[in-house]
Parts: sequence; C-alpha cells; structure tokens
Amino acid sequence: MNAGAGFRNWPLGTGCRALLAGTSLLAVTACGTEQPAAPPSTTTPLTLPFDAYKTTPEQRATLGDAHNLLVARCMRERGVAVEPPAEDAALIAALDPGNSRRYGVADTEAAGRYGYHLARPPSPDTTAAWAAGLSAATRGHLYGTGGRHGCLDRASLVLERGARKADWPWLSRQDALTLEQSAKTPEVVAAAGRWRACMTGAGHAYPSPEAAITDSRWNLDERAVTEDEKRTAVADTRCKWSSGLVAAWHAADAELQRALVRDNAARFAVLRADLAYRLRRASAVLAAHEGGQVG
Repeated sequence: MNAGAGFRNWPLGTGCRALLAGTSLLAVTACGTEQPAAPPSTTTPLTLPFDAYKTTPEQRATLGDAHNLLVARCMRERGVAVEPPAEDAALIAALDPGNSRRYGVADTEAAGRYGYHLARPPSPDTTAAWAAGLSAATRGHLYGTGGRHGCLDRASLVLERGARKADWPWLSRQDALTLEQSAKTPEVVAAAGRWRACMTGAGHAYPSPEAAITDSRWNLDERAVTEDEKRTAVADTRCKWSSGLVAAWHAADAELQRALVRDNAARFAVLRADLAYRLRRASAVLAAHEGGQVG
C-alpha cells in the first residue's frame, strides 16, 4: 500500500463518478487528527479527458432503444413476438455512477445515506432480467444456437455496419491504467498519507481508501446499510477532501489521460468517429420507427 494510494480500478459492483468541488479541487491541505471538516457545498461534476470518448446515459439510451427495435424486428422475422424493455437514461445514470467513485466515496451527503453502498434504484428492469423470463426456445432465437447468430448479435451488427473498427477494449484498459499509475505519483502518495492520518484521528484506522470500502464489516451485496458503515464512509469522504487526496489524484489521472490522447490522436479519432457513426445509425432507426418504416 505504501507504493500508492491503495486503489485498483473499481469493479462494477462498487461503481465509479460524484460531485466534487470546483475551485477547491486545487486546494491541498494537511489533515490533522481532529474530526475532519466537511467538504465544500459547491460542487461540479468530476470530468476526465477520456469522458469525451465515452457514451453518456442519454446516448446509451438512444443506442439501447434502437438495438431493442432491431431485436424485436429480427425476432418477428423468426416468428416470435417480443417487447424488450425501453431504456431509461435516468436509470442508466443511477446504475453507473461514472467518475463519482473513481477515487472511492467522495460525496459526503451520499455517504451519510448509503455508506459505501451504491445508490441503486429498486429492481431495475434490465434486458438481462427481461430475457431471463423468456422461454428456452425464445432465448435460443435471442442469443443464438448452433453457430447461428442470435437477434441480439444481429441487431448490433446492423448498428455497426459500415463503421470503421474502433478498439474500445484498449480504451478500457488505458482507463484502468491511468487510475493505477496516477495512484503512485508522489503527490497522490503524500495525500494518501494525510488521508490515513485523518482517518486514524477520526477513529477509523485504515491503510488505504480501498481497505476502508472492502472492510469485511460491510456487506455491499445486501441492501441494508449499518450506521457504523455510514459514519465511516462520511469520515472517509471528509478526509479525502481535507487531505487533498481527490484533488491530487484527479490532477495526476487527468494529466496521464491528456498525454495518452495527445500521443494516440489517430486511435482516439477512430473511437470518436465510431461512436458518432453508431449514434447516427441508432437515431435513423428510431426515426424510421416513429415514421412507421420499421415494423
């Protein structure tokens, strides 16, 4: 843990985007042994250079709705009538916190309500949950059998047809690497030390932010959140602010991402073009459906 801030890239189950203070992101202050002060109340979204190449919740809803229409059409061609659930941009945003938890919990208000848990909406109506309720024969048409493409794959191929191949797995790998590499910079290591001292002074001795969230006392798979978890998470967020850990980590992370975008301009241009192309295709599918052209 001494080599960095002690965080690896977050698994999906713990999430990753919060609201962080704008101008005060630049302030890095030492953290003493008293109860840490609350973060500033003025907040702005925490953004990173790679965000420009990722889909927003609204864009994912557009792509998802178009994909669902194409799936339904493909299934009808196979003699099966299905109605995949409509995509909801607000629900997508709620299920994917984006950068808000990239450096661990950082929103004191949310920590006071949910502890280290994600604020998930109840029983989201996802495509996977919908598909699980279908008959085996219907799922065979949906997912494919015997080497034959299912309607899910066929719908994706329609949206991607004509697009220049983009290496999205590469972007995901770089996204994880900049988080890990930035954690090892001197500024972040120093801020992590102040965070540890701050947490110890608040009665929560952890070697790293990751150790705090993975404490075996918290069951993040259950909906129940204990008061002890909430108190610890609130102290964690306050210490992150007063130690300057989020500010230092975000700055180092952003600098690494800017360098990658600069040094891989052609690769990033293909990513941007591919996303724009698929969004145009999706919008055309939706427009045709609204015009009665997609039955």
